[in-house]
Amino acid sequence: MTSAFSTSTTGVRERTTRVPRRPPAERAIGHLDALVPDAHLNAAVAGIRGLGGAGLSVLAAGPAWTAAGLWSRYTAERAVLPSVVDDPAGYAGRLRELAAERGPLVMFPSREETIDAMLADSSGWDGVILPFPAARILDRVRDKGRLMRTASAAGIDTPELLFSGPARELRGSRFGRPVVVKPARPVSTLKTAKLVRDEHQLDALLEPVAGEEQLLVQERARGPIVSLELVLDREGGTAARFQHVTRRTWPSAAGSIALATSVEPDEELVYRTASMLADIGFWGLAQVDFVDTPRGPVLLDVNPRFYRCLPLAVACGTNLPALWHAVTVGRNLGSPGRYRVGVTYRWLEADFAAAARGAPRRLISRAPRPSAGASWAAGDPVPGLLLSGQAVVDRGLRLTGLRTHTR
Repeated sequence: MTSAFSTSTTGVRERTTRVPRRPPAERAIGHLDALVPDAHLNAAVAGIRGLGGAGLSVLAAGPAWTAAGLWSRYTAERAVLPSVVDDPAGYAGRLRELAAERGPLVMFPSREETIDAMLADSSGWDGVILPFPAARILDRVRDKGRLMRTASAAGIDTPELLFSGPARELRGSRFGRPVVVKPARPVSTLKTAKLVRDEHQLDALLEPVAGEEQLLVQERARGPIVSLELVLDREGGTAARFQHVTRRTWPSAAGSIALATSVEPDEELVYRTASMLADIGFWGLAQVDFVDTPRGPVLLDVNPRFYRCLPLAVACGTNLPALWHAVTVGRNLGSPGRYRVGVTYRWLEADFAAAARGAPRRLISRAPRPSAGASWAAGDPVPGLLLSGQAVVDRGLRLTGLRTHTR
């Protein structure tokens, strides 16, 4: 079957989707537009840069004063808060205080734990404007089991499901072929999907996982990963769309995007995906991953938050953070514009890790110009330096077993 994906790399220099900068006279002194927690993460830094670059005032919050986003030139104010992993109650409480003091403002998550904290008691977030719909709607795309049913109802293909249930029932299972094991819920001991080749790898993977934790086992869908980013307004209209194709991941078998290129949007895929989300009442930002298989596009994930390779969209002229803010506060954006294609994104830390694991060619290979990185921005250098330094420290701690989770 012919793939539905478009992979043209012809440069586009036409109109882009822009969010007008708000004139200074429209903002009261000390006014803030957005709160971005978890500012020690690459995704949050990218969100801060996008929001601040559109003239919005951002309060960045992180677990320490060394959190990279606190020192972005696009940060208007900064704060320290507890870790959402180690002290979720203290984390939520501190965010409530900041919102009550400086709100109303829109709070943008960069991790699933933060979304859970935001949705746990949304009525108690005085001063916060949530950038997405109610928990019952989000659950239809965040829960991977429910996502498969949501996609099926919309006529969108998903990987073949081989198992769904608690981890205790999966132990001892044999599939006779490589499969992908992934957490059903967005917050899980098993952080990401893992490729499992045999029963020994499966047993090792399940060892630290609690018996009641819900897991899925799916077929290994083969083909390049294609990511479609959408911003839907509150009526379900498409305010923005952006698409890129992954050239490599880390880890190679089932990891995060390490090298990607922006491509022309596949308008049929945009329409089908936007319709699926709008039909369930979804609005806001959705980062949607597909695999371009011989049978057509196969849906993997939907992420309603800032994501690691967000800088690529911004570099191409589609400022997704600012567009997300605009639809949240009810601004009319009109039809999506064009963006630059053929621009590359490179996650350099992943290439260093690959080189350390015996793949030095990935480190010495050069990404085609122009490019965007996961951390570095020439006009905002301090966060890139802090993120790079923290990455080295974190990798060293994980290798020595002194750190087992992300703060």
